[in-house]
Amino acid sequence: LGGMIMKTKIKRMIIVPMTLGVLIGLIISIYGYKYDRSFLKSIHAYIDNYFLKFIYTYVCLVVGCIIGIIIHESGHLVTGLLSGYEFVSFRICSMVWVKENGKLSRKRFNIMGTAGQCLMMPPDSDTPEKVPFVLYFLGGGLFNLIAAVICIPIGFVISNFYFSMLFLTFGFISAWMCFLNLIPLNIRVPNDGYNIVLYSRNKAKRIVLYKELRLNGLLYKGYELSDIPENLFDFGEESDGLGEIFQAGLYAYKKDFSAAQNLLEKVLNRDKLISIYEYEAKSELLFCKVVNGAPEHEIEELYDKTLKKYILFSAKTQISKRRLMYAYYSIYKHDMESAEREYNKAVAMKDTYPIPGELKSELSLIEFIRTSVENGCFTNISKSSR
Repeated sequence: LGGMIMKTKIKRMIIVPMTLGVLIGLIISIYGYKYDRSFLKSIHAYIDNYFLKFIYTYVCLVVGCIIGIIIHESGHLVTGLLSGYEFVSFRICSMVWVKENGKLSRKRFNIMGTAGQCLMMPPDSDTPEKVPFVLYFLGGGLFNLIAAVICIPIGFVISNFYFSMLFLTFGFISAWMCFLNLIPLNIRVPNDGYNIVLYSRNKAKRIVLYKELRLNGLLYKGYELSDIPENLFDFGEESDGLGEIFQAGLYAYKKDFSAAQNLLEKVLNRDKLISIYEYEAKSELLFCKVVNGAPEHEIEELYDKTLKKYILFSAKTQISKRRLMYAYYSIYKHDMESAEREYNKAVAMKDTYPIPGELKSELSLIEFIRTSVENGCFTNISKSSR
């Protein structure tokens, strides 16, 4: 929740650069108008310092974006706590802070396309549809708005160019983040404003949200999938796809790979599936197809360049992708050297992985695959399917 998600290649390649270009031009124009009314007449004198000021402005943009993300996620944290939620994790890029043995501990985790995320767990409730959510979603954009209201006036008042630029840049970036998050938008990924409207109108959706956040929070607290109450896996028809991915994970943990595959295929047949859920469903479907001995053409078709890129990125911090690639190399490719490397990388995540429950579940599944391969359980299936 609250992550600044890069939605499409169009946004990355066109909208963001154009927005930043307009922002730079706007700030420089403000500077020229405010500090030098003869700006156009003295253009040659201005060019002498232009490059240095441009570089400084660019640095301010980068730093401002990072600070803006921190402010945004802090807003979700504060308003989540005020709503009675429990702290789960706070992530900026691949650095994530979790509570471990009563103290904050820094771990590593990342989700492709996101720059930050603050996860909270709602309180246990017999009426999940009544658990507050508006303030939690509102917090990130609200904190960005407060930052903008403070910084922009200060930037206009300060006479020094460099300090003025710093405050103006951060202020405009904060205002931009506020706009992107609070104006209801759903461009493949719903923003905070859209979620507020959606969950306000739909009680069943609020129950789904509650269950997803509870499930995630319990995994962070060290619960394995089998330890979580089964009613939390019942998402109904209003699920956005994430619930079924959790449920497929439970099936896989119980070694019912066929049920997991069937469920994931249903998820991928849905319309308007959020891109990150689509990648996750495809990754888990690839694992199920490998373990279930699917024909070679099915596996190769699924494991295309786009999915390879996603898995390669995610495997840096996500143990589920190491489990997937261990199965891929050991069962499908019969490349035990590569499989062993994946196994060792998975085991090495013990000290840095932020989700204890998922870590235990994944290591258990990896050991099951390892033992099964050593005993030749997948040999006949794999060869016959190819």
